Amino acid sequence: MPVKEKYYVHSAHIYNRTSHFINLKIFYCGENQHHEHAIICMNKLEPNGGHFFAETHAYANAHLIVDKHIYKIQADINDGNTLELKWPYQGLVEKHEKEWQFDIEEGGIKSINPRL
Repeated sequence: MPVKEKYYVHSAHIYNRTSHFINLKIFYCGENQHHEHAIICMNKLEPNGGHFFAETHAYANAHLIVDKHIYKIQADINDGNTLELKWPYQGLVEKHEKEWQFDIEEGGIKSINPRL
């Protein structure tokens, strides 16, 4: 039985489509969620189209420089709700996606192929 390939997001455009300010957390990791872990925070992301670009982060693995992948996005909305989306994401096409798109909406976070 062939091993299923894993698809990762290394950088992303994140848009706030809600009518509220949000506090955004992007969780990165290396080979797994407990390896080369990092959290990037963006406070008070503007409502109705506010944008944040989650850049690629890398780490040294033996003699290689490896890109971390985004394994979780968390949005704390000012109305008291918390939205969360975890890897694996819907719609990934390439094994290593960069500049993927996530839209934070009132009911959840959507994974969107920006090339469609």
